[in-house]
Amino acid sequence: MNDIQQGAPVQTEGKTELADTLLFIAIKYKNVLIGILVAVVLAGGGTFLWVQNQQKRENEAAMELSRIAPYLDQGIYTTAINGEGKTPGLKKIAEDYSGTPSGNMASLLLANAWYATGNLDSALKAYKAVSIGNKDLAATALSGAGACLFEKNQFGEAAKSYHEASEKAESTALKSLYLAREANCYRQSNQLAKAAELYKSIVDKYPVTQGAAMAQQSLWQISGKL
Repeated sequence: MNDIQQGAPVQTEGKTELADTLLFIAIKYKNVLIGILVAVVLAGGGTFLWVQNQQKRENEAAMELSRIAPYLDQGIYTTAINGEGKTPGLKKIAEDYSGTPSGNMASLLLANAWYATGNLDSALKAYKAVSIGNKDLAATALSGAGACLFEKNQFGEAAKSYHEASEKAESTALKSLYLAREANCYRQSNQLAKAAELYKSIVDKYPVTQGAAMAQQSLWQISGKL
């Protein structure tokens, strides 16, 4: 990463990397989400028809999501969002199957697709609307909101969103990454001492993580300005 002059935009991961990260996390935790739904259902007892209906909706949502996923993989975001022909897009899947694991996943991927197309307002609204019980997935949505706010130069709000993402995440790797992005917000708003303090904390608390590597590099870059 090139040295960044004070006041210049801080370099962040590209939209493609964010898209890949969100897709990977969504797929990784799909079985977890389904497991949570099944556990809740079994705990209810005497709800056979509701269970049957929910399973049917989830099966339908999963099928629709599998049909639209290739467009997302190929970066054909407009089609992924709106669908094509009789194939519904992420927007419709998220609306029609809200509350199912695949419907919730569609809402997260929809937010990411909006972000990838540069439609920050729609992406921010979609990220804030994501409702997922899994903590790492919920943290991913908060981080996505932070990315939108950062690009809109709302660094204070972006820092808050990244901080919430770090607190929500269970994964150590994600915690450190989101804290590094929070520190970048302070750096961009010229709160260099505050940024440096957080960078040092990340390096000490989360060594051998991507977030720690980012923090250490940023510390070197701002060391002469403190």
